[in-house]
Amino acid sequence: MNKYIRALQGLCWSSLAHAVKERSLSELEYASCIADLAVEKSPSALLRSLPAVWPDRIMGQPENLLLRIGKHEDGSLPVEDLVALIYLLVLERPAAVLEIGTYMGHTTRAMAENCPETVVHTLDLPPDFDRQSDAVEIPKDDHHLIENRKVGREFFGKPCAERIRQHFGDSATWDFGQARGATFFFIDGAHTYEYVKNDTEKCFELSGRRGTFLWHDVDDRHSGVVRYLAELRQSGIDVVRFANTQLAYFKGA
Repeated sequence: MNKYIRALQGLCWSSLAHAVKERSLSELEYASCIADLAVEKSPSALLRSLPAVWPDRIMGQPENLLLRIGKHEDGSLPVEDLVALIYLLVLERPAAVLEIGTYMGHTTRAMAENCPETVVHTLDLPPDFDRQSDAVEIPKDDHHLIENRKVGREFFGKPCAERIRQHFGDSATWDFGQARGATFFFIDGAHTYEYVKNDTEKCFELSGRRGTFLWHDVDDRHSGVVRYLAELRQSGIDVVRFANTQLAYFKGA
């Protein structure tokens, strides 16, 4: 329990109280284990090259968040990652967001419900995607999640869905101009080096590298993500990790 509280140091305590009320101790311990994996005791040199900072060093005053926290579902964000992402989003209140990787729509819904003036663009592979007939040459991963997803299930029929723009396509070939105006980017699609590079470069091009950029699954189990972000930092782009999460962050002026 103490590890879980430390993982949320500096975040919204009213949201933490809600999380404790709604989750069992075993689920809290599970979330803490996920956080521990993200900052392993013996991280790779590449992961260590991304400085870890507490989210409250970058964020600002406390904010009230609207979060629905239930049993963890494979492929969705651990609660501490979700809190950090939504906290930052609420502070910035962008006019438009682009999320790469809708999956079931947990994060999509949370973004839309916490920022009622924001349009949320979210991209996922078409529901009928077939791995065997995939014509895109760059490698994908997480095929077990692709096969079992129900894209946008969490926001279907909800009032917030009016401000969610669901796009279907492969980010390697999709026209990012459909999300023109976005200044907040959450990159959580395929986690191979090639896809993270593709998705990031296209978000940079769309925004002129101005805005807020967050990446998920930044840990040594996703070496392609870490390798690309380390290269970004080496090139002079100030990418950092949020401590005790699987998130990396960059703010472009």
